Amino acid sequence: MSFLGKIIGENLDVRIVEAPDLQVIHADPTQLQQVFTNLCLNARDAMPAAGQLKIETANVDIGEDLSGAGAQVQATPGNYVLMTVSDTGVGMDDATAERIFEPFFTTKEMGKGTGLGLSTVYGIVKQHGGFIYVDSKLGKGSSFRVYFPAEAGDHEPREFVCDGQALKGSETILLAEDDDGLRESVREMLQSLGYRVITASDGKQAVDLFKENVDEIDVVVMDIVMPSQGGLRAYPELAKIKPGIDVIFTSGYAGEAESLVTHLDKRAMFLQKPFSLRKLSQMMRNILDRKHKIPEVSHER
Repeated sequence: MSFLGKIIGENLDVRIVEAPDLQVIHADPTQLQQVFTNLCLNARDAMPAAGQLKIETANVDIGEDLSGAGAQVQATPGNYVLMTVSDTGVGMDDATAERIFEPFFTTKEMGKGTGLGLSTVYGIVKQHGGFIYVDSKLGKGSSFRVYFPAEAGDHEPREFVCDGQALKGSETILLAEDDDGLRESVREMLQSLGYRVITASDGKQAVDLFKENVDEIDVVVMDIVMPSQGGLRAYPELAKIKPGIDVIFTSGYAGEAESLVTHLDKRAMFLQKPFSLRKLSQMMRNILDRKHKIPEVSHER
């Protein structure tokens, strides 16, 4: 919620109900953030005026008769950790609910989304051995229930890091991120700080937009792994167009990403997902303030 807090909106009542004895799961944190982000943004979009966003966690035991799984006949009996994201928004009819996880299916108007958000959620949940179910009625909101197989053992200790205040700015940022939900959330995070943001869904589009707006763009924020063209392949093209352009690479895979970034020049920095608004804002200001302090070099003899 620290990642989403700024973009959920003050018009929504956010309620979080956590199970105190929640079991652990074996999962990729970055992919789980994608699931959480997409479901929360989907709920927000269903409540344009006002409403309640409710996030719940619980332990669920699904028996041989599938009791506890609702209508989920695809469920395998066992112990699960359940995350439910509910909204009081516009809801869906049965025909829409049946197709909501299909790739490229969207109820949003043209230009408002690719329709890949919920299909990505579905794919991630299936990869983790879980399943997802949506219960929705027109005019009565929607509830997405995500089940992950529970594991034995203790979870890794949670680290609480206080990284200071979010720092604002007014410069122009080019943001390249292939995940719809993450791109939208980071865009709104940056805009909430005062920045102008140009967005791209892959490296190729980022290069094209960079050419069109080269004089305005101050910093590039770019995911390392993207379809068509990733950040590491796009970066040299950007540097040819504008030598000295600063870039922040993002990725959920710290070890590989950091080793790759070390081969680039000092204009490149690395920010591991998931990151907070404060962390992103501080790195952004470090880059921009350093740039403002560098004196102009005269090339005249």
